[in-house]
Formats: sequence, structure tokens, C-alpha cells
Amino acid sequence: MERIGGVVLPVVGIAAFLLAWQGVVCATRPASVQRVTLAFSAARDGTASAVVLDARGDSLLCERLSLDSTATESEAARLRTWIGTYQPTLVGMPPSDAASGGLRSLADRARREFGGGMEEIEVASPPGDDPCLEATRRATFVQQARILRPAWLPGPLEAFRALAAMAQTGELLRHVVASVFRVATGFTLAVVLGIPLGLALGSFAWLNALANAVIQMLRPISPIAWLPVATLALGGGDLAAIFLIFLASFFPVTVSTAAAVATIDLKYRRSAMNFGVRGVDFARRVMVPATLPAILTSMRIGVGIAWLVVVAAEMLGVESGLGYLVLDARNQLRYDRVAAAMIVIGAIGFLIDFVVRRFERAELDRRGMRQR
Repeated sequence: MERIGGVVLPVVGIAAFLLAWQGVVCATRPASVQRVTLAFSAARDGTASAVVLDARGDSLLCERLSLDSTATESEAARLRTWIGTYQPTLVGMPPSDAASGGLRSLADRARREFGGGMEEIEVASPPGDDPCLEATRRATFVQQARILRPAWLPGPLEAFRALAAMAQTGELLRHVVASVFRVATGFTLAVVLGIPLGLALGSFAWLNALANAVIQMLRPISPIAWLPVATLALGGGDLAAIFLIFLASFFPVTVSTAAAVATIDLKYRRSAMNFGVRGVDFARRVMVPATLPAILTSMRIGVGIAWLVVVAAEMLGVESGLGYLVLDARNQLRYDRVAAAMIVIGAIGFLIDFVVRRFERAELDRRGMRQR
């Protein structure tokens, strides 16, 4: 029953989170926006109709323009007035062959003053008996085709669709492998150097007094603050990222190990000395078993911090990894890919923590040290 609960409850929690995510997106997503649109009918019998639709699609204007060469100045002035008054950002034009008779030159002449932000689109529309209706149909089509959908938080379905697309092309696997490699390398270096140093600091008071001040000064500095230093010293790339990951996990492992050694029960030390257990034997038989729970906990904390830092480290100087994927997707305004990358980062972080917890439990069980 306990095992079933251990599976069902996390699944329920994840489902509740996804529902809450979708609810927030739906409740806060702004409505799509239409733009004010100007459109013309095709030129017929020396005239053409102009229509302006507002952002709701309602008609603000429907006027007939004369395309006679003698009325060019006055008609261009009328058109400039409409453009200046309603500030359209879209212009629907009939195809070039249908815009003969001076309509295009008249429109271009009027737009030169106000057309900086106006997008012109040619739309074929069957001419009818009513030029105003034809221009309205053209304006409606252009307005619907260029509707603005404001960038907003993607929902779970959008994020999972982007995730599936990246997985299908192999892009996701490439970024995951790069990030896991950097974390594994940096964290392994931190453990290999940090645990022996922590054991030494906890065992020798003079060494602790010598090095503790330096460690306590460096430890509070955020690994992100080392980004410029790592870039200058190591030239960016994988080395800089691995260095930052090493720094992020080295101090928690070292300090926790030293603290655990310093708190070993005095009776264990005295018992070992009475039996002549000293040096490497003392470290192997007494120190490591006594500090193992604290060391394993520090490793769990360190690998979690390392996984946090790799995302920031990959935003500078590399072209692979999940951090790079987040930055690149943001620059492309592909927020569905940003959310997909965040899902992968969270899932891998959960998996790493799960593996470390299992290892910690198995190791303590093997030594008979886990509390039940």
C-alpha cells in the first residue's frame, strides 16, 4: 500500500500542477488583437472605393475616390487625411492588374507621408456590383490574416508539442547529453577533491585554521559571478562551464565533510586510539563510516546546485546544452520551446535527485546505518 501511495501521490501532484499551469495561462492570456485596416476595391470606370475597418472589424469609412488625373491632388489629400486620422497599419490592395487606372500611384502618393508602419498586402477578390462591399471583403480578409496573437505563456499542450518535435529531430538529445556531460565532469571533480580536503580540514586544526577563512570568503560568491572570470581565464566553452559547476558543488561537499569530521563522537576517536588505529586505517575504519551520512547528503545538495548552475553557465560561450536551448528559444520568441526545455531540466533534476537518494539509501543499508 505504501509503495502504491508513493507512485500515485506524485502522479496526482504533477497532474494538479499541470492543471494549475493551464488555468493560469487561460486566465491571464490577453485576447488576440486585430489591426486597423485600409483596403481598396479594384479600379472601375475611373473610380475605386476605400474602406477603413477598426480593430473590432467595424467599418469606419467607405468613400469613393476619383482616379481622374485632374483630381489626383485633391483625392491624395483626402486619402492622407483618412490615413492620418485612423492610423491603419495594414493596407489591402487589389492585384496589380486590377489596380490600374491610377489607384496604385494614388495610394503610394498618400502613403509616402504616413506609410512607415503600414504593411501592404495584395488580395484577389471577385469584383461585385458594390465596390464598397468588395473593399470591405478585402479589408476583412487582410485583417483576419494578420491578426496579432500576443506572445504569452505557453500552455502544457504547446510545451509538450514543442518537446516532442525537438525529441523527434534529435535536437533535444544533443542538448541533454551536453548538459549531463558537463555536470558529471564538474561534480566528479568536486567530489574527488572536496571529500579528501574536507576530511583533512576536519582532522587537522592547524589546516582548518589556515584554509577556513579563504573557503568562507569564496563560498558565498555566487557561481554566476564567476562567469566573466571563467570566460576570460578559460575562453568560455566547455571548460568554463565545467569550472563553474565544479565551484558550485565543491564548497558544499568540502564544508559539510569537514563539519561532519569535526563532530565525530569523541568516544570513537578514543576507542580507535586505544586499539592503535591511526592514520589511513583510522580514516577508513572510523572517520569515513561516521561521516558517511553527512557526506552523502552533501553530495545530494552539491549535485542539485550543479544542475542549477549548468543552465546559467551554458548561456554564455557554448552552443549546446539545455541552458543554451533556453537562451536560443527566447531569442527566437519561441516560448513553447523555453517551457519544453524547463520541463526537461526539471525532469532530469528530479531523476538525478532520485538516483542519488537511492544510492544514499543503499550505501547506508549496506553499512547498517540507516534509521528505520
